[in-house]
Amino acid sequence: MALLPRSLQELDSSQARFCLDIEKFGILKSGVNFTSKKILVAVSGGIDSTALLIISTLLARRSGGRVFCAHVDHNLRDASVEESVFVENMCAELGVGFEKKSVDVEGYAELNSIGLEEAGRILRYNFFNNCLNKYDADFLLLAHHLGDLCEDVVMRLIRGTGWPALAGMDGYDSDRKLLRPLLETNKQQLESFLKSINCPWREDKSNSSDKYTRNRVRNNIIPLLLNENPSFGTNVARLKNQADLDSDYWNLEINKCLDQIERLEDGSFFAQAKILNACHPALRCRLYKKIIELLGTGHALADSINLLENGYVAKKTGAVFQFPSDKTATINKQGIVFKISQRY
Repeated sequence: MALLPRSLQELDSSQARFCLDIEKFGILKSGVNFTSKKILVAVSGGIDSTALLIISTLLARRSGGRVFCAHVDHNLRDASVEESVFVENMCAELGVGFEKKSVDVEGYAELNSIGLEEAGRILRYNFFNNCLNKYDADFLLLAHHLGDLCEDVVMRLIRGTGWPALAGMDGYDSDRKLLRPLLETNKQQLESFLKSINCPWREDKSNSSDKYTRNRVRNNIIPLLLNENPSFGTNVARLKNQADLDSDYWNLEINKCLDQIERLEDGSFFAQAKILNACHPALRCRLYKKIIELLGTGHALADSINLLENGYVAKKTGAVFQFPSDKTATINKQGIVFKISQRY
């Protein structure tokens, strides 16, 4: 591996601007200069995360922040050991704190009767959260880029996700301290950046396999969409920005209604008819969903929400609608009571 740059000044002007544009996007999404904080970067050794680690380190040196690296060996491929060594050596050269965990994805998946992808995701994020706590980090940086956003939108469309979540993964999740500063960056730009500084990376050969849904979308569907419209990625980024605006609006309107919803002593919610009747059906359905989420774990499907809305409009007094985790919504003359049913 060639000597890696120690500062933005060592880059050519175009690559330095590229790094600063990534910083601007992260600041726009998070609302703060994340590069001046404690940053934990999730790194696999592929193009995306390798570039993110180097860019984050250069920006942090400029802004006074600190960078740490978290790497997970999933033990699903023979090359994973060499990839771990590659990431550790890169961190040593960059002067970045390195944390690694080796996990048994296959065993965890079998034990919990879930797929390998889901098992890997759970184990990764458990480790990332432990590292966040250990270093008291302000942000967890993930290397999802514009191509990943496109894949996510297509997968959500296939699963039947509704608006505005249909527009894909978020650039920033404050609850999880999760930031994706590359979300509007093309993978080709990241590859060009690494080549410009003569930095290698590691290819995950399993990405070419069609065993997993995401790979099938990436390898088969996305190329067709790009062939029909080479600007598909740009359009998806525009869609995501519009979705974020819409989401902000709906959250404001939902919170206005929630301020008027009565919380009963047993933890249930009572939405009065006068409040519901003043809402557009689109707002009412979102309000139902939010109240159901506030009751606890378990998400309501759109079809179930629509059944509740149809029942309310039809004034089906006494009708009880079931939702996951024993949640119910009961229509009465005064409105709707949302609660968790008691098991006996």
